[in-house]
Amino acid sequence: MSYSTDEILKQAESLAEEMGNLDEIEQFHQLEAKLNENQKVQTYINQIKMKQKQAVNLQAYGKREAQQQMEKEIDELQAKIDSIPVVQEFKESQVITNHILQSISQNIEHTVFNEEETDN
Repeated sequence: MSYSTDEILKQAESLAEEMGNLDEIEQFHQLEAKLNENQKVQTYINQIKMKQKQAVNLQAYGKREAQQQMEKEIDELQAKIDSIPVVQEFKESQVITNHILQSISQNIEHTVFNEEETDN
């Protein structure tokens, strides 16, 4: 049986909508929203961004020691972020979500290439 590209894209869109309704995906989106609303997390993220820019400038001017100190401060801020429970939950959910997406992608790839082999 042969399908047009448009038909396949419509089916892919339908699959994407169904996937969006999976409990794991819904939980991921809920945790992402909590993360974006968390002032403490956002403050740390903004501080990291600022320090990253400073580190790039220090590197451009060849100030290696100051750059290393800035990178240490960035690592400390990242550790603070990582210790926040909602961040830990989000990262766990992200791993699960990525696993689901990779499994589906691999399944599609496997099916497509097996179809090609049987057609030859």
